[in-house]
Amino acid sequence: MSPIVLNDEQAKQVASLLKPVDVCDSQGNILGTFTPFWTEADIEDALRRRAANEPGYSFQQVMEHLRSLERP
Repeated sequence: MSPIVLNDEQAKQVASLLKPVDVCDSQGNILGTFTPFWTEADIEDALRRRAANEPGYSFQQVMEHLRSLERP
């Protein structure tokens, strides 16, 4: 399927979404629902985890762990 290219204003609106939104044609018919990659719940969870100051893992540590799972 070919991508649908949004104009600059549409792209700005979509990029700021935190909740799913219906996508409609010019007659108001719903064509589908756009669900953002990051939801409000995801952002709240990330902020809560950051504020908890719990130990975490670096990107490098995560990648090393994933590579170790591939080894026989």
